[in-house]
Amino acid sequence: MKKRIPVLMLILLLMTALVISGCGKSSGGDSTASGDAAGNGLPKVELSLTLHDPVTSRIAKAMQAWADEVSAKTDGGLTIKLFGSGTLAPGPEALNFVMDGTADIGWLYTMFYPGQFALTEVVALPMNGPTHPAQTAEVLWDLYESTPEMKEELDSKVHVLTMYGNPVNFISTTKKPINTLADIKGMKLRCPAGAMTEVMLLWGASPEVVAAGDTYDALQKGNIDGTSWEWQGIEAFKLYEQLKYYMEGMPIYEGVFVLGMNKDKWDSLPQEYKDVLNETTGRAGSVAFGNTFYEAAEESKEAIFSSNKNLEIVNPTPDAIAEFKAIADEYAKTWVQKTSKDGFDAQAYLDKSLELTEKYKDKYNK
Repeated sequence: MKKRIPVLMLILLLMTALVISGCGKSSGGDSTASGDAAGNGLPKVELSLTLHDPVTSRIAKAMQAWADEVSAKTDGGLTIKLFGSGTLAPGPEALNFVMDGTADIGWLYTMFYPGQFALTEVVALPMNGPTHPAQTAEVLWDLYESTPEMKEELDSKVHVLTMYGNPVNFISTTKKPINTLADIKGMKLRCPAGAMTEVMLLWGASPEVVAAGDTYDALQKGNIDGTSWEWQGIEAFKLYEQLKYYMEGMPIYEGVFVLGMNKDKWDSLPQEYKDVLNETTGRAGSVAFGNTFYEAAEESKEAIFSSNKNLEIVNPTPDAIAEFKAIADEYAKTWVQKTSKDGFDAQAYLDKSLELTEKYKDKYNK
């Protein structure tokens, strides 16, 4: 018996070590780390990305291509899983979901969150901003790097990966074209909250805040007469099946999209993964996404009109556009008054945004 005691003790010790080791392994349910090592020797990490567009949309496919690039550059160590159509977080709730860690990354349309991105949305003031998504990206990054208040507005909520505009938005309607300011009076038009809602009211329309996924039904049932949107979104949600008149001849605004990440999640990543994300996002990544968004809109427009011959483009006269613009300019003055507080010079900030818009105009608007 005395000779067997060391062997039994050794077996017991090995069994204890295996139990302890097994208890220390991750179940794989944590999106931060799976507990397995990647080909690069670092822990595997899967990040969730919420967006309100369908995963079949052109912009979602571009995001998937970016996710694939990140995975390839990290030898499969860092993967990003897309959740489209608001299945993880409805668009208006995505910011809160990212901030509380329910989602790791959010494709955040700032107009969904009234008052939270007032300085960021200077580029989206109706008829007073850029008209190309990559142009918007350049202006945003210049403002972000030179205006501490605007930087703090973003950095206090998320870690910014990319910022760019969506393709220029215009009004589209179901039964009646809009050629003049008088035509818009009383029309129920879907638009995002914030500046666009205020300007719609000043134009005499009745603005309706409708979720992206509910817009088709609202148009079909006649609850709204039209919407302000861009071609890629119109195709993604099949709104062309309900809309007949497209006021493309009067661009109104470009909304701001921020690809924002939960700050604690960012801090938890290995530096090597942060380096890859920095390499594929930032200003250069934002411009790339902006160009892709622009191209997607052009492709969407072509696809829509190739299969729908009864749709019409509406081009208001310069005089008619000037009437709309005069009212939008008055709203910009109101925006300056509301935003000038705590010593912040909103007029100088708006002037700077307009100067930068002009600076990058020829680079992207060919």
